[in-house]
Order: sequence, then structure tokens, then C-alpha cells
Amino acid sequence: TLAGVLTCLFILWRFGKEQQWQAEAEDRFPTNYLVIRQRNGELRLTDAFGGETLSLVKGFGIFFDKAGETTPQVFTQFLSKLAATPEVIIFFHLRPVESPSVSPELRYSVSRLAIPNCYRLIVRHGYMDAVITPDLASLVFEQVRDFIVRSGAKKKAAIPVPTKDRDATFVPPPQVERDGNEGLTLTNSPTTSSENEKKLEAADETILADVAKLQAAYDHKVLYIIGKEEMRIKTGTKIWRNVLLRAFLWLRDNTRTKIAALGVPTDRVIEVGFVKEV
Repeated sequence: TLAGVLTCLFILWRFGKEQQWQAEAEDRFPTNYLVIRQRNGELRLTDAFGGETLSLVKGFGIFFDKAGETTPQVFTQFLSKLAATPEVIIFFHLRPVESPSVSPELRYSVSRLAIPNCYRLIVRHGYMDAVITPDLASLVFEQVRDFIVRSGAKKKAAIPVPTKDRDATFVPPPQVERDGNEGLTLTNSPTTSSENEKKLEAADETILADVAKLQAAYDHKVLYIIGKEEMRIKTGTKIWRNVLLRAFLWLRDNTRTKIAALGVPTDRVIEVGFVKEV
């Protein structure tokens, strides 16, 4: 019956996806396991990935992130194969929820990662929300820019603001006291210039510098980097498992989302192919 066929297909699909997830989990690790920053400010791959110094490519790179945690496979493959990284890196992850729509104030979540100028944007969306549109880059840029400004404002708010009242900030000059047995001692030592003012100025400079880098990269070029994973069955796999995996891979290859369906400009898309054994 149709119900029996659908049940078999569901079981097959579930089995195949579990094998795929298990294989992909081997490549999930923090960004600092892949890239480290040298004393001169340059980035290089860690020794586990060859240790090459990374070239800086001008532009705004949006990496499609399947898992939404640790380092996306496509980013690892891009860096290890090209030994280069965009000026600004965005890990873009779509997280569907079981509701028609998600309100704008709850839809977006941005975080900063260990790599300089690297951010993760998670978009929670319902089945009625349209997220992937031709102006996706503009949406990503605005969300990351707002995050930089908000996080900078929070840091500034934690710094006590110096008062402008002269009477409140006046510190009397040092006075000399005479002690008959121990000589002269100083009291009421003057304070130095306000450290808080310097911290506030430094916070402002950091916000402006981060926003300027983001704007310059966005204005120069936007690239969408997508992973194209080819799955192969390991040599020596048992016959029954081999048959099931072959059926799953056939279904997967014929139901895979095509680039044209993403709705982003095709001339800005880069596909990074890699092989994963299951």
C-alpha cells in the first residue's frame, strides 16, 4: 500500500540521515582549532590543517552553515583548500520552527566568534516566512551592524561615566603633615586623569572601526559560499548496509536543493565540493 511504501521511505531516509550526521560530527570543532592569530596580526591555519598563513580576500563572505554550531564544514574546506579568508566572515544558519511565522524581534541572533571579524547569524523562521531573498546580503549586513553597535553600547554602559560637576570632581592638592618623630608625610594624594574617559573613548573607537570594516567589505563584494558534499560508502561496508546507503544516496541526490532555488544572485555564489565517507 501507499502507506507502507511511505513508511519504508521514511525509515530509509532516517537511517541514511543518521549515518550522515554521525560522519559530519567528526568535523565539528571550535574555530580556534582551525585558525590562530599570529603576533603580527595575520591569520594562519593550525598545524593540524597544514599551518599555512592565510591570505586576506577583500569582501563580505556569507558561509551557509547547516549545523549552526562550531565551525561549518564549508568554511573548513574553503580555508584548507584556498588558504584564504574574506575580510568579514558570516556563518549563516537557518533554524526552522514549528509555527507559521517568527516575530522580527525573536527571529535573529548574532554572536561574535574567536576569528577576527567573524560572526554567526542564526535566523529562526516559520514555514510562512521568506528568508532567502535576492537582498539577503543587505539583511545580513544590517543585523551584524546592529549587533556591533548594541554590544558596544552594553560595554560602554558598564563603564561609570565621569561627572561634569567641578565641585564633585575637585581633588585638593596634597597637604603636608608634620610628625614629630617620623618626619613629613603626604595626605590627600591627587588622582590621575580619568581612566573611565579613556575606556569610553576606546570603546567608541572599537565600534567605529568594526562598523567601518563591515561596511568596506560589504561595499567591495558579497559572496555566498555553499558546500557541495558528495557522500561515498566506505570500503568494506556490509552488503545490507551498502544497499540501504546506496538507496539513501540516490534519494538524496534527486531531492537536493538546487542553487537556483536559493533565490540569491548566481554570479555571487561559490560552491566548495568535498567528499565524506559514510
